[in-house]
Amino acid sequence: MSGHPERGNITLGFVLLLFALGLLMLGGLQRQLSHQRHLVASEVGFLKQYAAAISAQAWGSQLTWQPQQTWQCQQEIEKGWKACVLLVERNEVLMAVRGTYSGAQLPLTLWRWGVVDNSHWLSTPHGWLDFCPLAEVPRCQLPQ
Repeated sequence: MSGHPERGNITLGFVLLLFALGLLMLGGLQRQLSHQRHLVASEVGFLKQYAAAISAQAWGSQLTWQPQQTWQCQQEIEKGWKACVLLVERNEVLMAVRGTYSGAQLPLTLWRWGVVDNSHWLSTPHGWLDFCPLAEVPRCQLPQ
């Protein structure tokens, strides 16, 4: 018995090594999951904003409008919707809508070409825009 006092130390060292490697792997997995959780939360927030903006656009298309050379806006404060129209040319009207929800930092604005006939909005086919089409940046700013 006294001839081999180190017996079992290699096994114990190997178990400790496996334990340390397991901890490192779990730490890396935790960091990866935290990052993925942040990405999912960001995507969910965007989808909520987009849904609110689409709702604002549907709401705005049902309102009566008298388009002018300056932005004319209407708001549904309770739902956080804002719809604005701008007469760009004789029969071209641009609608900009914003929908916000409680967790949004910046509003998402959707743009759509259309016409106003007898004070009613009519969307132009394929008139969806991802950005303000006006060349002058100040004209893209919606009133507060």
